[in-house]
Amino acid sequence: METGSDATETALIERTTPRAVFAELVASALWETRVQPSPMAIAYLIELLDSRVHTAAPAADDAADEGTLAEDLLAARLQAGITRIRRLRNLGDRALFVAGFFGDSLSRSVVDIDYYGDVGRAAYANLAESLARQVTEKTWTGLYLELAQRFDQFVDVLAEVGDRTRSGGVEDLLRLYERYLRTGSPRDRGRLLRRGQVPPDRRALQFWQ
Repeated sequence: METGSDATETALIERTTPRAVFAELVASALWETRVQPSPMAIAYLIELLDSRVHTAAPAADDAADEGTLAEDLLAARLQAGITRIRRLRNLGDRALFVAGFFGDSLSRSVVDIDYYGDVGRAAYANLAESLARQVTEKTWTGLYLELAQRFDQFVDVLAEVGDRTRSGGVEDLLRLYERYLRTGSPRDRGRLLRRGQVPPDRRALQFWQ
């Protein structure tokens, strides 16, 4: 039999929309990563999560589909009008989501996270340039410029959200450490510290490289 508190909790869960859950996760991830985006960028990240997670976004292992990002970028650039805008946005979103949610898996893939970053930044930058030609789209131009210029930061935010949504948050510590040694990511350093590890700082890494 449900108690009063149990019934209240169940009702709250039933009224909670996925978007509200993602909003809370993004807020927590922003606090953890110390990233401070514009309000529009925050809303965009929440919308991206809400749409991608519910449309069964492909995993990073789908190399046959995800390995053609550069070709897709070239094809999008050859388009015009609304078709160009839509394809560039979809491409930027796909690169951002996969790099954020499946970044760890990409270290074992034919194409790495840097590849996704290069394509994602280019897609958003080209999208901002296309929208800049339309007087009524100045606000969106600024948003996509922000996404292009701070792409790596937003990848860290989505990666933090991904960590929080995976059951137990269990990671391969060695793989995390190796990725930190390769990239020097402040977020990965923080994750190692929270797990009781003391990795070298970025200056030490640059000295030995």
